Amino acid sequence: MTIHPLVKAGSLALALAIALPTTSPVQAQTSSGLLERPDDAQVALDNSQSQPVAMPTALDTSDEEVTWSRDGVVTSLSADGSLRASTSVDDRVDVGLSVTEHAAPKDLSVTTDGTTIMHRSGTEAAHAMQILDNGAISASVLLAGPDAAKTTQYDFTEDVAPVLQKTGAVALYKDDVLVGVVEQPVSHDASGAEVDSHYSIEGNRLVQTVDPEPKSVYPIVAQAAVAVFYTRGDYVHVTRGQASGHGWWIKGTAKATKAKVTVQLQYKPKKTSSWNRRGKAGVKTIGPGTSKRANARMTCRSQARKQWRSWVDVNLIGYLDSPNKLYTSARTLKCTL
Repeated sequence: MTIHPLVKAGSLALALAIALPTTSPVQAQTSSGLLERPDDAQVALDNSQSQPVAMPTALDTSDEEVTWSRDGVVTSLSADGSLRASTSVDDRVDVGLSVTEHAAPKDLSVTTDGTTIMHRSGTEAAHAMQILDNGAISASVLLAGPDAAKTTQYDFTEDVAPVLQKTGAVALYKDDVLVGVVEQPVSHDASGAEVDSHYSIEGNRLVQTVDPEPKSVYPIVAQAAVAVFYTRGDYVHVTRGQASGHGWWIKGTAKATKAKVTVQLQYKPKKTSSWNRRGKAGVKTIGPGTSKRANARMTCRSQARKQWRSWVDVNLIGYLDSPNKLYTSARTLKCTL
């Protein structure tokens, strides 16, 4: 396994522009030699973007990993011969992703902007992982020609379960709590044209399928962007004679700027009773952070001790509308109905 330090990709753009014209449609290239050099893979990544991808300005790079950290978010990419990445937010939630082994790796390259690129022996494909400027993970597969496999498989850490959404995105759950999203798939060919792609789920494995057209220009880059965030709710408490509970969300590496947050109080009339919904749910469309919260309240009729809890539902606008909820721990309060 050889690690090749590369120069900045921008200096290679002219070479690819000559090799792959982008001003008019051309026939699909068939040579796997398009990705023979690490430089080719890096330039293909850059040229596949409809808009420039913002890369982080400060990375810690070693022989084992590339790491980015800011405001409680830590994202790392392996540089030890495998393609793994993980993001941790506030030491509360951690999501890991790896490329499913399907062929022997050929070479691992690490660019000066922290992109890791691995070529697969005997295939017309290469894989790449990047850390974006907000700490999100970008996992890409580069298809050199029409004979390249059209599906790519990713494994998450064992305790993370992916669930396909109607939006085309994939919700990520940990212990039934929403902790992340794989944004809608994005694929482009060498001319910058969009290429159809979609996700499917096989067990706990994410499968991305690319559907090129005959006129698609190779290499094609298919990207899966993984963002990590989490839902928060406080203990139900008594304030001014009312049972009260709040819900909010922490942005982490998500692109979403708004979420519909719902918080609902629950109450046990007796110790052996099931949990009952009480009062009207608090619903609010808010940005991330602890200063912006949805709130549900219910007036106490006496100070007899009863058990209370709440559930919090966070739906990221434009990305996720998930039925799973965060349940706060039960508390015994001097509040009965």
